[in-house]
Amino acid sequence: MIGEKISRYRLIREIGEGGMGVVYQARDEHLGRDVALKVLRSGPSGARHGRSEFEREARVLSLLNHPSICTVYDFDSVDGTEFLVMELVEGPSLEARVRESPLPEREAVEIAIQIADALVAAHEAGVIHRDLKAGNVILGPKGRVKLLDFGLALLCPAAGVSTETRSVVGSERVVGTVPYMAPEQLLGRTVDERSDLYSLGVLLYEMTTGKRPFGAETSTALVNEILHRPAASPGTLGVRLTQHLDALILRLLEKDPAQRPASAGEVVSELRAMAAGPGRLSSTGREGAADLAASAFSGQAIQSIAVLPLENLSHDPEQEYFADGMTEALITNLAQIRTLRVVSRTSAMQYKGVRRPLPEIARELRVEGILEGTVARFGDRVRITAQLIDAAADRHLWAGSYERDLRDVLALQSEVACAVADEIRVQVSPQDKERLGEIRRVDPQAYEAYLRGRYYWNRRTEEGIKKGIESFRDAIAKDPAYAAAYAGLARAYDTLGTYAILEPAEAFTRAKEAADRALQLDERLSDAHTSMGGVLMNHLWDWEGAERSLRRAIALDPNNAEGYLWYNDFLSAMGRRDEALATIRRGLELDPLSLTMNATMGLSFFYARRYDEAIAQQRRTIELDPTFAPAVRSLGGALEQKGLYDEAIAAFQKAASLTNDLASASLMAHTYAVSGQTDKARALLRELEAEKRYLSPYSVAAVHVALGEHDLAFEKLEEAYRIRDRGMVWVKVAPRLDPIRPDPRFTSILRRMKLA
Repeated sequence: MIGEKISRYRLIREIGEGGMGVVYQARDEHLGRDVALKVLRSGPSGARHGRSEFEREARVLSLLNHPSICTVYDFDSVDGTEFLVMELVEGPSLEARVRESPLPEREAVEIAIQIADALVAAHEAGVIHRDLKAGNVILGPKGRVKLLDFGLALLCPAAGVSTETRSVVGSERVVGTVPYMAPEQLLGRTVDERSDLYSLGVLLYEMTTGKRPFGAETSTALVNEILHRPAASPGTLGVRLTQHLDALILRLLEKDPAQRPASAGEVVSELRAMAAGPGRLSSTGREGAADLAASAFSGQAIQSIAVLPLENLSHDPEQEYFADGMTEALITNLAQIRTLRVVSRTSAMQYKGVRRPLPEIARELRVEGILEGTVARFGDRVRITAQLIDAAADRHLWAGSYERDLRDVLALQSEVACAVADEIRVQVSPQDKERLGEIRRVDPQAYEAYLRGRYYWNRRTEEGIKKGIESFRDAIAKDPAYAAAYAGLARAYDTLGTYAILEPAEAFTRAKEAADRALQLDERLSDAHTSMGGVLMNHLWDWEGAERSLRRAIALDPNNAEGYLWYNDFLSAMGRRDEALATIRRGLELDPLSLTMNATMGLSFFYARRYDEAIAQQRRTIELDPTFAPAVRSLGGALEQKGLYDEAIAAFQKAASLTNDLASASLMAHTYAVSGQTDKARALLRELEAEKRYLSPYSVAAVHVALGEHDLAFEKLEEAYRIRDRGMVWVKVAPRLDPIRPDPRFTSILRRMKLA
């Protein structure tokens, strides 16, 4: 067939031959490049079963994208000839290289790193290789390794891959190359990622010793050895390996899959630590998951860390709430460590689905360490695989894989947090250890409902908040002693009241009931104290109680960014300007990319009467997201105070167009009034009062103040006082109320609110 054409590919030479077909080097005459063309054999071996495996290899390879995995370009059939077009990989096979002599340890480790990294990509895509062997590894130019032949690939059960993928990768059978097959594979039992890791162990053994771990000549005897005889240490064969590599090889060759490393990612991290130089390698735990892996960490403690959004291995959008929730839980657990600065969820979630260099992300978040990983849910089990990176050096320090029953998911999160704390050598106080260790079991359905509640509430839309409330109530119904669910419910109702979506009396009363219950169940829950502080400030006007609750929230969790946010609001409302600015700066350290935190910094400048700084800060916030209405609205307020009325009105118009909220329109009416456009102000006010939505009487009062209608202004302020309008929190410091401050009626309001 040499010289002939198949479709647009001219065959140049035969490269290799396998059970299903022949591989040729061919010239793609359309694109002018050489490719590898795998042609299915005709005859009995090319019957329907062979064609299905051939097609399966093409589709499996199309799922994978990794520099160490051969790229597939095309799969087609011409005149009954089926063929697969792949990247042409030139170089000797690992089998040929080992046949010459064993490899030096460093070279073997470098090759194994690339193979294991390719397995990480395959396993995360839901594919296990099942035929990893020296003949399927090509050593390309510049040390680049290519992994070939996914014709026997199988679905990885733990990965939660879609039904479409399931049909691609086929069903389980006893297939493979016997010397490289794991015991469970030989016995026809369920195989998973750890079966590929066994094969990797055989490869490492073969690379470093020149021999396979089991060498019986007959297949029956060989199978018996693999199933029953322990592998001899490479050291007993006279090969001098480091203790760490010797131990890793034997762990990979364990008969019981549970005794092997839990993931390819863990193996990559351990091998990289060996390649980096002398380091400390830990043993592997056996409680259904691997414990800590290797570290070449120099010993300098990391004092700040960001947890990037965990990748959802199910690839099911309906499970995003679970991955996001597990990310948030890890952040919360790490935040228990007072000596560690942990970037808040809001900033971390900005990097969801983003592929950028880790040192760049670390610089933006101003952290020294990055924790990233994956989460997989399969039935009632959950697995987290995490790795810690020294951000400045972009160097892996640690990796671990943890798997638990969903009822023990809180313990799993705590276990990962403790492992990270141990690895970065941060000082953990006895009190922090006690908090991390106090783990209760949780009803799996209640926990899922709680995660859904947080997911929807974090959207901060009316629909999202209300769906969040439904989910929190569902969690409470399934587990009435679940304090975190009550705290979430409190925050959701508080948000409805703060955004004037629900009338204050209903929103804040329900928020207080939920916060009370959360604190009864767990007095040391920081979120519950934050919720209670918000209610005491926004609705009950219990200033001393609010400050006590918010300070308690921060004391319990110094990384509680929202605690600093709310405490800043309190301090600003009380006129304690310098304290307020110091507090919001601390919040920004924890949550530097949070739009709310950045906008609140601008508001702090506004209430401190530092309008130029307020304008500059809100413009920086708008650069982060031009559609963030609160920042646009606050910018308008600061521009108004500077007398830049046209710009202020434009800002309020933009904010109103973004959210269709009444607050932006009422502020626009105020600007019309103070700029002398009184007819426009009154017309707009009439439109607002005709709305059937809740209109803050406090906002209406401010417009009347600007119009010089002080009696009407006080009528509205008294109404706002009576219904506990949230805007009244700012009555002591609001610049818009300055014209009526000398009025005794205003002093009376301050006195009754205990703000005089």
